[in-house]
Amino acid sequence: GELRERLLAGAPPPPSRPEVLEGALLERCLEEEAVQLLDAAAKERVLGYVRALLRYNARTNVYARSSYDKLPFHVADSVTLGLMISEAATPSSSVLDLGSGSGLPSLLLAAVNPQMHVYALESKSRKTRFLAQAGAELRLPLYTPITANVHEFARVSFVDADFVTAKAFKPLPEVAPIAAACVGRRALLHVPVSEAQVRDISLAESQLLRRGRFVYYREAVVPARSLVKRRDFGGGGAGAAAV
Repeated sequence: GELRERLLAGAPPPPSRPEVLEGALLERCLEEEAVQLLDAAAKERVLGYVRALLRYNARTNVYARSSYDKLPFHVADSVTLGLMISEAATPSSSVLDLGSGSGLPSLLLAAVNPQMHVYALESKSRKTRFLAQAGAELRLPLYTPITANVHEFARVSFVDADFVTAKAFKPLPEVAPIAAACVGRRALLHVPVSEAQVRDISLAESQLLRRGRFVYYREAVVPARSLVKRRDFGGGGAGAAAV
């Protein structure tokens, strides 16, 4: 219909019934190649995330409504990252996501890898309330939102993560030092970047991973602070925690 054509064209959606908007966005998400690669259960978790986000966002702003047309892209970007991490992970691997916001990518990383501990660090409690609620709805018991500023978290805590992610979090040069302050062991940092960022920052191809139209900056980070007298924020579960 007209709404789907507007979304495909990248135009902001006009005011419409919530169920019409939801249907159009779910259809576009299902058309994404990365989502099509998932098994039925993971695919349903991804769609469940979109439903939960739209429902929660109708009353509490955690994602810009004017950017709903871009949501399928960000979903596919996050799912692609989840698949890449799955390929490199071991059964005991865990992920720390910095500045989790509305759950892109942390909730989708967990949706793709429900057997993996995913820690979602976000300073705004209205957003971690959504993350906790959505994680429970999607039956992701190893998904743990943490309400804390990243710098305060790093001062008193760390996560023994194998992977660190950050999407639309901070300028790229600032991300690795923050990640290094938050981890308790060597980890691989993955940051989704645009082609414009690749050009503007002059990133080398050796620093990048490409999957279709998605690009990720990758860097190994090692703990930058002593772990003495800091809390190991491991073994979490569903529900938001505060530092």
